[in-house]
Amino acid sequence: MVIASLSSGWARIAVLIGSLAGLGALTACDNSPHEPGAAASNTLFTAMVEGSPRHLDPTASYWSNETPFTYQIYEPLYGYHYLKRPFELVPKTAAQVVEPRYVDAGGRPLPADAPASAVAQSIYQIPIRPGILFAPHPAFAKDPSTGRYRYHDMKSGDLGSRRRPGDFEHQGTRELLADDFVYALKRHATTRFTTPIFSTFAEFVVGLREYGLLIKKEDAKLRAGLAPSNPDKPFLDFRQWPLEGARALDSHTLEIRIKGKYPQWNYWMQMTFMAPVAWEADAFYAQPGMAAVGLSLDRWPVGTGPYMMEEFVQDRRHVMVRNPNYRRELYPCEGAVGDREAGLLDDCGKPTPFIDRIVLTVERESVPQRAKFRQGFYDVEVF
Repeated sequence: MVIASLSSGWARIAVLIGSLAGLGALTACDNSPHEPGAAASNTLFTAMVEGSPRHLDPTASYWSNETPFTYQIYEPLYGYHYLKRPFELVPKTAAQVVEPRYVDAGGRPLPADAPASAVAQSIYQIPIRPGILFAPHPAFAKDPSTGRYRYHDMKSGDLGSRRRPGDFEHQGTRELLADDFVYALKRHATTRFTTPIFSTFAEFVVGLREYGLLIKKEDAKLRAGLAPSNPDKPFLDFRQWPLEGARALDSHTLEIRIKGKYPQWNYWMQMTFMAPVAWEADAFYAQPGMAAVGLSLDRWPVGTGPYMMEEFVQDRRHVMVRNPNYRRELYPCEGAVGDREAGLLDDCGKPTPFIDRIVLTVERESVPQRAKFRQGFYDVEVF
């Protein structure tokens, strides 16, 4: 009897353990860290290593960890064809990829095959595609009755609880202009933050080195009497000072003058260092209280690309969503040898982007990142 009783007791325990194990298995089936319904949405879940991007301002960004954001939010003049190999330059915000015209020291035109020793300047005149719009942002919002910007005259304390551009009631946009590229090129001369490519650009863009010295003096005047630690600095409006090597010939024609003969310049124009910057965004983020709460181009970029930043949680999570103002861009119908057989042309002619939302979670260690990928937390593994 005692043996029978012990035996039946262990049997009950075994059944209980089995039930708990089954319950645990059911629970494990729903251990997704994402919000309910997210897995069924048109969302890409992936990870990023090391930490949050340091700079999403295109003038300052220089870290490979930032490129998943900068190249989705900003658009340079040119890009590379998505499929063709070897790489082929294609227009993005430019209407076409242009060849420069050459002039000698006296400004006289030279033939395309002129020797480099004879070329004083290479002149690029680049048509900008009409109808391209910036992503919605409060920097562009205007009062329709007055035409004045709603959020360009904010005082200390006006920010309230707003911590991201989406927290502002009114949003706006405007068309991309040639002046936005001129403004962006001028910003490389700023003294407000480190501009990693200024010394290189100053070597080639006519007048940029001298422009840097001018901006240093003008910025010193603006900041006179301010404590160096003060995060609120007056708006440094580069529109006030012309740059010899960059100008807008009209609303949609950009001219850049390069010293000598430098064919590599075309490839600089496909990098986000040459992405357009709207002066309105620069002015908006220069207002009192913005820097203290992380409202800046470094966290909340303003571009014309297919995506815009929706969420920025430092060293934890970043979310990009489809830019509702993005124009109609179609998936390519041609590529490299073998692409058709590999199925890479199956989406020929379909409008892009295909994904509505991109969620990137910071994973500092590769082991948990790989384990989560295998469990289905992420759609793409980052090595």
